[in-house]
Amino acid sequence: MQIYRFGELIDIDTFSAADMEAVLDDAHARKAALQELPLDQILDLLHKVGRAWADPDYSYRRQAVEVLPDMIRFSGPMIEQGILTLVDLLTRANMETRLDCDLGSAGYLDDWVYHPRFGGHIMAQPHGVVAHVSAGNVFVGGVDTLIQGIVTKNVGLMKMASIDPLFPVLFARSLRDHDDVGIVSGSLALLGWKGGDAAVESVLKQRCDAIVVYGGADTVRSYRQDLGLHTKLIEYGPKYSFALIAADELKRRGLREVTRAVARDATMWEQGACSSPHMVYLEDPDGTRVESFAKELAVELEGWAERLPAGTKTADEGVEILRVRELAKVEQAMDTSMLLVPNDTDWTVVVQRAPDFQTSCLFRTLYVKPVRRIEEALEAVRPMGAFLQTVAILADPARTKTLGRALTRIGADRIVAPGRMARRQHGTPHDGTRGLAMLVRWSSIGQMEEDAGKAAFGRNGASWTPYDPAADAFDYLPDVERDAAVLAQVRSLITDIRPRSPFYAQRLAGFELKSLADLARLPVLTGDELKSHMPPAGHGFVTDETAGGFVFASGGTSGAPKVAYRTAEEHHYNATRMGKGLLLAGFGPGDVVANLMFAGNMWASFISLNMALEHTGARFLPLAGNMDLEFVLFALKHFRANSIISIPTVLLSIARMVEERKIEGLTIKKAATGGEHLFPGARAYLSRVLGVEHFASAGYAANDSGAIGYQCAHCGGSIHHVHEDLHYVEIVDPDTLEPVPPGEVGKIVATNLNRRLMPMVRYDIGDLGRWIEGPCGCGRTTRRFELMGRSDDVLNFGAAKLGPDVVAEALKEVPGLSPVFQMIARFDGVADQLLVRVEREASASDDAALGERLADYLRHSTKELKTFLERKLIGGISVEVVAPGDLPRNPRTGKVRLVIEERTA
Repeated sequence: MQIYRFGELIDIDTFSAADMEAVLDDAHARKAALQELPLDQILDLLHKVGRAWADPDYSYRRQAVEVLPDMIRFSGPMIEQGILTLVDLLTRANMETRLDCDLGSAGYLDDWVYHPRFGGHIMAQPHGVVAHVSAGNVFVGGVDTLIQGIVTKNVGLMKMASIDPLFPVLFARSLRDHDDVGIVSGSLALLGWKGGDAAVESVLKQRCDAIVVYGGADTVRSYRQDLGLHTKLIEYGPKYSFALIAADELKRRGLREVTRAVARDATMWEQGACSSPHMVYLEDPDGTRVESFAKELAVELEGWAERLPAGTKTADEGVEILRVRELAKVEQAMDTSMLLVPNDTDWTVVVQRAPDFQTSCLFRTLYVKPVRRIEEALEAVRPMGAFLQTVAILADPARTKTLGRALTRIGADRIVAPGRMARRQHGTPHDGTRGLAMLVRWSSIGQMEEDAGKAAFGRNGASWTPYDPAADAFDYLPDVERDAAVLAQVRSLITDIRPRSPFYAQRLAGFELKSLADLARLPVLTGDELKSHMPPAGHGFVTDETAGGFVFASGGTSGAPKVAYRTAEEHHYNATRMGKGLLLAGFGPGDVVANLMFAGNMWASFISLNMALEHTGARFLPLAGNMDLEFVLFALKHFRANSIISIPTVLLSIARMVEERKIEGLTIKKAATGGEHLFPGARAYLSRVLGVEHFASAGYAANDSGAIGYQCAHCGGSIHHVHEDLHYVEIVDPDTLEPVPPGEVGKIVATNLNRRLMPMVRYDIGDLGRWIEGPCGCGRTTRRFELMGRSDDVLNFGAAKLGPDVVAEALKEVPGLSPVFQMIARFDGVADQLLVRVEREASASDDAALGERLADYLRHSTKELKTFLERKLIGGISVEVVAPGDLPRNPRTGKVRLVIEERTA
């Protein structure tokens, strides 16, 4: 036979104890390399192998379909079903689900992970060398156990089932073909020896770190004997399954639908899997339903026999089927049974009145047992105890839970709906265990001094513990280590979304990410593209059109808005990052914070900031900036708010009202803003009127992509750290889209590392920024950038650009004018003109004089505009002063539009 030994194909006649010693020497020597390999690379490799097997023309798949039917006696279509199961197992998203369900988090396999309830660090270590003794009942099962060993970083030895020495080798060869590094494919040995060879198995039992055994009772017992003192035995022995059908649900669902599902369960794997049903308990109080049920079941079994033809049977198997049928005929003559069979041995239905558990001879042989109430079946199956595995229950939800509780106490471990017995849900326990967890050892580092009070933000945002900066070890890692982690996340993102989003299936076709720099080869995602592929304007962008979660909207006041979809988990994780930023920016226990972001209109900021504030320890007032200012002022005073989070326009409106009415007793010490510029003049005004001492950013975020940046105590103005555990940020030249060097202004392009429902890959946020070099005083090594404003908050005059900061600086020189303004570009038929509209302060009155003073200052004292006039880039500058509050606000956001373009093309 041909074996696979750590990447080599070897033809052997015999396999001795000495051969096993040599294999184990080699296996133990390979442990370290596999254990050091990042899990991300393993998952990527398995996903690539799965994609290859998904192709019907893949050479190994064709070979399996051609050869296996004669070898394992499954029909070709059944072999195809097994291959599709393998593809499903190897899909990265499914593998990540198994890891998260079985281990709590896949991260435990790569490094120490802080656990807040434990108060220390936990890591999952592989056992080392794990032997897999496979059974021959379902050919894909042997490969599944190998895959479990691979993802838990165990070097794997496999005793191939004598009936199938081919499929595991085809899988290993496929793995080798796609393994550029060679570590994973070089960590497997697929071997063959006669079962019960005491000499060979003695070496295995003494020198392996763990042995996984699938098989019958005799096989399991043999491996229990003479086991090494430190060899862990993981047993998956014989199991039996059955179905329970409630009368009311059968009537509601219909006879055909239910029997078709039951027949499929009995058809798959020729009934040879532990999850295959041997019997069906049918609730039939008056005895009138069982005959029609059995006859319809026979019809559906025949239908499945056409779609998935029965495999060949040995003579002994044929004799056993004949024996079952003959016994049923005898019972039928005694009126205690009914037999339904076709003209061949493809399937058999036996109706038996006795309720005791009856094991089937397999090969689509089903016993149907009527009971007055399906609860009566519990006593009948109780003697089976730990031999029970899967129970398919058709009943209402409450009854299913009650039955499931009773059955799992007896010994069953898996409750499913009919039709789902052979379709394993990723993450479900296996024979009462968390399968992958059996393949690791758990280790810990107890609480160290620096861990005191440490809290962790879980990926699902479920932790309510106030954020502690000491928990963010990631933020302090060297660039190379953080970038490696980010690269792994981007790879995971691309692998996951490519097959699930039609938009990204096309955009990412053929794309391979070897480094973060490779991302620049992808097109930048624009807002218009996003809008056109998202509801209500279009489709194809999200990975699941029906998924639950939040729907937020942004954009203008007319026409279709730009929408953002987030799962609840994604939104919670985003909120914890925002909460981190608020705490680091200076908000925490003892503060009373008014959330004055706009609420309603499907807007995200108000909801997100309420959730973010939960993680700061502050008391917060969810007021909303679009509430009546009279009530807002009342609440601020009544609840003694000392902090506000809002957009600058709302803050300035509050300050103006306080100033106009000479309101006393209201002091706001801290203000965090977002969504608009807060220019120096506006800061000075807020400090003078409201007493603001500390200004900070509420966080740099976009409705479409989420939290991108945050400020620590050492970040001032518009400088932010990147949330590198949530976003990968690029700053690119607006024209060439090439990366710009530190200090140079470019467009901000962001990739969200967490978002899977509405993936954001290289999204043009619409803002300008520049990288800030040098270390930050907080000690964090996460990159810093300075936000330079909206990319559309710029007026172009010829080749020159004018930003709002020029006007904002000029306003500080003209007492009586507020910091609220607009810049309007017009064309008078001869030259471009600049109009500045600005609101005066409540105490000022002479609008014309104020306007002329500002216009004069802009013309003669601002370097930029003076140059524009001298070079005739603009024909003139005028100022229009309006009353406080007269500049139009966006009714959705409350913002004043800074730049208005009124020149026609």
